[in-house]
Amino acid sequence: MTLFLFDIDGTLIRVNGRGREAVNSALSSLTDQPISLDGVPFSGRTDPDILRSVLSHNGHDPSADTVESALEAYVTAAREAIQPQHVQLLPGVRTLLRTLSRRDDVHLALVTGNVEPIAYHKLDAAGLAEYFSTGAFGSDHAERDALPPLALRRARRDTGHSFSRDRTIIIGDTDRDVQCAKAAGVRSMAVCTGGANRNALADCNPDVLLTDLTDPSHFQEQVMNVTRYR
Repeated sequence: MTLFLFDIDGTLIRVNGRGREAVNSALSSLTDQPISLDGVPFSGRTDPDILRSVLSHNGHDPSADTVESALEAYVTAAREAIQPQHVQLLPGVRTLLRTLSRRDDVHLALVTGNVEPIAYHKLDAAGLAEYFSTGAFGSDHAERDALPPLALRRARRDTGHSFSRDRTIIIGDTDRDVQCAKAAGVRSMAVCTGGANRNALADCNPDVLLTDLTDPSHFQEQVMNVTRYR
């Protein structure tokens, strides 16, 4: 079997700034002070890592306890801020997931920096949650490179299949997605639907580089080039 590990934001959907709004709201409430997000990058990072950076950027102690409290406040704020009308499904995604899910030699899972409740909140809002029964999340580890091995173990547990690393492919829109694939020794597919431009993604040397996910046949052909997937 082939294991596809999908990122969420910028790969499957966009929430068009509502996540940043939720972080601002959560931390402003937690610290009882205005919070600045200026200069703090969000793309490709886990939620705990983002919150730790925002706290530090604003002069607050990013201790484990503080980050845990920030995460709890963020989950509440994000559930309120991100509603179905704010979620943009990216081109071709639903057709691709439907196509892949019908194959009995494929398993779909997640590798995302979102904490698990917000990952599924976003997917529910986009009507995509049914395709992903498992994965690895920002709530599992603050470092993205630690997530793919965990996703592999969970996929093995849920399916009873042992997925080889050359038949595991991470699909994401940032250099961090490519990096975490390389760190785990699995394949990578970069898609130019997030904030990074094509040249920047090409410089990361992903195994596959796609403009978008609008053509399931082309997607599968490219996967065949770098795995034993047939």
